[in-house]
Amino acid sequence: MNYINNFLIFLKRNLRPIEVIYLTSILIIGIFLVYRVTPVSGIDEEFHFYRAQQISQGDLFAQRYPNHMFGGGLDAHILTWVHYFNSNRDRHQPSEMNVAAQIAEDVQNAPKHQDVVVFPSTASYSPIMYIPSATGLLLAKLLHSKVDTKYYAGRLGNLIGYILLLSIVVAILPVGRLYFLAIMSTPTALHLATTYSADPVTNLGSLLFLACCLKIRTVTPEERKIWLRLIIALSVPLGLFKLTCSLLSFGCLLVPISYFETPKKYARFCFTVVGLSILSAVVWNGIYPFNPAHYWNTGGDPKIQIHTMLTNPLSFLHEITETYRVGLHWWGEDAWGRFGGGPAPLFFKIGEKTGVIAVALIVLLAFFDKRGVSGRFPAMILIALGLSYSLFTILAFYVGFTHFGEPTVSGLQGRYFFLSAATILGGITMLLPKTKNIPEKLNTIFLGLYFLCVMHVCIEATGIYAHLWN
Repeated sequence: MNYINNFLIFLKRNLRPIEVIYLTSILIIGIFLVYRVTPVSGIDEEFHFYRAQQISQGDLFAQRYPNHMFGGGLDAHILTWVHYFNSNRDRHQPSEMNVAAQIAEDVQNAPKHQDVVVFPSTASYSPIMYIPSATGLLLAKLLHSKVDTKYYAGRLGNLIGYILLLSIVVAILPVGRLYFLAIMSTPTALHLATTYSADPVTNLGSLLFLACCLKIRTVTPEERKIWLRLIIALSVPLGLFKLTCSLLSFGCLLVPISYFETPKKYARFCFTVVGLSILSAVVWNGIYPFNPAHYWNTGGDPKIQIHTMLTNPLSFLHEITETYRVGLHWWGEDAWGRFGGGPAPLFFKIGEKTGVIAVALIVLLAFFDKRGVSGRFPAMILIALGLSYSLFTILAFYVGFTHFGEPTVSGLQGRYFFLSAATILGGITMLLPKTKNIPEKLNTIFLGLYFLCVMHVCIEATGIYAHLWN
């Protein structure tokens, strides 16, 4: 109980009223999305749901099957309910609430058993990304809820976990808090947080590590040991999120060398943080390798791609450069108003014009918000990390997804660049001259206008879903 009280006191002391109001507002929007978005229609939601369900049953490690496949036994009752939505999605048909409710009622008293499901694209993920959604599923199970209530409980768990993590990161960040809030609450980000996606925990968990590395530059000497231990502790889950996230462990370079008695102790600290992150990533991916080209039948061959990269570097660099040139515009659009992960009509993009306004407001929030940390060195570290992470992500899809001969790297989505955008803009913000005598009301206006943009797109999306889930 003391831990909860201390946590609430920490948030109360470190969150500004404007931030609390905004977090509460997006929570309300999120609750509507939880119930109004057609079940199992989120971005890759079917497969994320399987993994969350597996973890809620206590099966933290996926079962291994022939041909490099992973999965496990899942509750057949909720699978029957989910199958109704999957079959309608595959036939491009809407789903009926009354029919879904009747299925939930019918399976309630049916004999309990498990069906084996193979879902390698998410079964190979660490359980840490599904703690919020699996917790929601488990609580609903303990209350003997029907399968539809269980499903929504998992979505709610993911949303609440997202809001809590977002609150913690914002409370810790000494710079760029309002623009960070904006980036991490685009309609697409909210859509991900209100389904079973692993992205909310992955993105916010990674940014929590970087926030701690920045925060330590502002604390008293007496508090430094606590933050240093926290940074070391967070380095392990950082590697367990995704292999690409381990690159962000170099954020430990944000910690000033002057905080250590000798350069040798500083080097030991950095080696420990980076080493633990990379080690956890390598060990997990060694046990549960993730090969998207194999799972999704894209025709890609990692061996051929690596051979091309090494033997024809000019062609490889041209493809990477062309990917950035072509992708920069639509990545932004994709990160702003993308909904759904299945075929049309359960996949659409909306709000392109609103997104242009939103980008302008994000820039204004970054420029005018308070900055507790500045300096060229930490700024360049953040910018370098953001650029490197985007390149690392593209390389991962070049090797693991794209097939030989494609003009650009395929499989990329805007949501993969939330981390890069937040980190790069944070570094740029720290290079800007400090603004003086800027009234707090100005930021309130900017953030309020941004919220209206988000709300407009989310209302439009729920209107579309009303025809698909009625």
